[in-house]
Amino acid sequence: MNTISSRGLALTAKMPVFFDVLKNLWDPESNPNGIVNLGLAENGLMQSEMKEFINSQPRADSHALTYGDGFSGSIKLKEALCHFLNRHFQPYKSLIPAHIVVTSGASNAVENCAWALCDPGDHVLVGRPYWTTFRTMLGNRASVNIVEVEFGPVDPFSLEAVNRCEEVLEQSTQAGKKVKAILLCSPNNPLGRCYSEDVLKAYMKLCHKLGLHLICDELYGLSVWETPDNKELVPFKSILSINAGEFMDPEMVHAVWGMSKDFGATGLRIGVLISQSNRRFLDACESISLFSFPSSLADKTVASLLMDDEYTDKFISLNRARLSESYQHVAKFLQAHGIPYRTSNAALFIWMNLGAIVKDKGTDEDILESFRAEKVYITSGATYACEKPGWFRLVVAHPIHVLDEGLRRMLRAVT
Repeated sequence: MNTISSRGLALTAKMPVFFDVLKNLWDPESNPNGIVNLGLAENGLMQSEMKEFINSQPRADSHALTYGDGFSGSIKLKEALCHFLNRHFQPYKSLIPAHIVVTSGASNAVENCAWALCDPGDHVLVGRPYWTTFRTMLGNRASVNIVEVEFGPVDPFSLEAVNRCEEVLEQSTQAGKKVKAILLCSPNNPLGRCYSEDVLKAYMKLCHKLGLHLICDELYGLSVWETPDNKELVPFKSILSINAGEFMDPEMVHAVWGMSKDFGATGLRIGVLISQSNRRFLDACESISLFSFPSSLADKTVASLLMDDEYTDKFISLNRARLSESYQHVAKFLQAHGIPYRTSNAALFIWMNLGAIVKDKGTDEDILESFRAEKVYITSGATYACEKPGWFRLVVAHPIHVLDEGLRRMLRAVT
């Protein structure tokens, strides 16, 4: 007889694979036989700067050991987030603390959308490929499902792709599925590209036409760089910078951001859910904030960081320069070894087709098994519901010596 519930049994099967990777990370001196991690979406380029800032801050006060100002972020943190995002995301309507709820990471902010915008059994539309952990965020506890959109030869960032989404929405409705929202990830994970202003407006018009919420995950919004191999890629444009009232009901526009990617601080667990015209939605999220509120110590640190304009401006500029350097380093390696890839200018990734060079034309799982033998962790397209086999996502946001070690192991695995 099982000693846990059916729900518990189902969840044990969903244990993330990368947990085993984290327990055995490669280090050239302390653990040379460990696993080189080029698969987990962490920014390892700015850790020295973040450690320096955090360690320069005053020691904890008594307030940091309490429930603070409530469970959805301190007043000081909300003011700091508004100050920072108003400067960098350039919202059409300036953010104020009443527009946001702070959560324990951006993943939790996305889950809040599932709890407060959808009912159990509802669906959210997402285009392929996408970060399939969205299934976990929406489904594990809130029981919200995903409708996937296949684009085939259509560019996922084009106006034609919006039309394809509308077709799938109509088919889903006919099949009896209740779709409540469209979820966009911009900059996109795993493709590392941004949606243009015209395409964002087209999605807003589609949401207005069909009465849907639009949720924009903008977690990588400041991790953008110049791409020498493709000058046509568009820069990041926040959904907040568009006058929503011209295209759809502003109450149905929501954005998510956090500290984990742009500041390389996944461990701080600070996310922010933004909804400028729907206070009832945020109140619903506040009502369950007992399960999502961030650490008071992280709250205090991030508030100080985001109010320091000089420091954050330098940090963002340096992060972009290092991302560009690492991206170009990996791109040149792939070019030199005849490995096809898609150009990108945002987020932390390069999307490459290893299937094109595998001599025995093995499956993606065969390639992953070869990676495991070489102790290098890179994720396959199956992790992102890729429509074709052979594609893999490699995280470029690492120092050059880490990339070189991982790339050497990767090449041994596939040649």
